Formats: sequence, structure tokens, C-alpha cells
Amino acid sequence: MESIEQIAFRIISAAGDSLSMMFEALKFSRNGDFEEAENLMQKADELLLQAHKAQTELIVEECQGNKSEYSVLMVHAQDHIMNAMLAKPLIKEIINLYKIIA
Repeated sequence: MESIEQIAFRIISAAGDSLSMMFEALKFSRNGDFEEAENLMQKADELLLQAHKAQTELIVEECQGNKSEYSVLMVHAQDHIMNAMLAKPLIKEIINLYKIIA
């Protein structure tokens, strides 16, 4: 199995890239390019799913009795994934509002 640090970096990378793509999608929607915004949101969803799968691996391991040590890096990774998960529905709603305005 990967180390806790490797998994944390996978989560940080995927969730961070996902959030960046969501904000990029928001910019495209503000400019009326809803097709590109949708493409970016789909890519962001795929990245967020990757981060969530990595997180789930850790949860499953812990449920099987393989507890890991406390890691500030993992706390940071959890911050990244939660920010992306929270931003997703908000950004989708804002994109929908831009569509209504357009």
C-alpha cells in the first residue's frame, strides 16, 4: 500500500486541480462560454472523484484495523477535498445563474 504521504499528495493534487478547474469554468460561464464551462466542470468532477477514491481507500484501511498515524499533511489534504466538494454545488449554481442572465 502507498504511504499516508503519497495518498495525501494524491488527494491534494486531484482536489486542488479540481477546484482550479471549477473556478476556470466559472470564468468561462461569466463570459458566456457555457460549453467550455461544462467541459471544465466534467473534468473537475473526474478529478474530485479521484481524490474521493483516495480518501475512501484510507477509510477502508482504517475500518479494517490498519490505523495510520496522525498526519498534518493528511489534514491539509482533507481541507483541499472538502473545499472542492463544497465549492462544486456553489459554482454549479452560479453557472446556472449566468445561464439565466444570458
